[in-house]
Amino acid sequence: MAYADFAFYQERYFGDVLTEDNATRWLSRASDELDALTFGRLASAFPTDETHAEKARKAVCAAADALFSVDAQRRAASAQKAEDGQYRGAVASVTSGKESISYAVNGNAATVYATAAANPAALTELLYGIAVKYLSNVPDANGVNLLYAGV
Repeated sequence: MAYADFAFYQERYFGDVLTEDNATRWLSRASDELDALTFGRLASAFPTDETHAEKARKAVCAAADALFSVDAQRRAASAQKAEDGQYRGAVASVTSGKESISYAVNGNAATVYATAAANPAALTELLYGIAVKYLSNVPDANGVNLLYAGV
């Protein structure tokens, strides 16, 4: 279950990466990721205070944007093979006049999304950074901090 919908994404988060056609998919996946990072607290006790609920929804939107961008990097990297079948890396730049394409070599011009696309630990770190930005000191409906990992 997604904690934010496309209307919230557009009107309150002011997102411009997702479209109405793909938003449900990415918002749902982002909600699942944040459920894991909050130890299930979003699923079991979503914040009832509207300010805290909005922060949780914005975290979902930011995570959805990140997941979409990581997926786009994965798709771009897998599609970048030369005619001889050799992998050339992610496209670093494209020039239209005389059709020039430059490829990133050995991680040059790598973005955080490219790194996360290639490394699951980097993806987790990226999503955790988003969670910290939006969910620090945000309690669930029971008053427990969403990111609290203690017992």
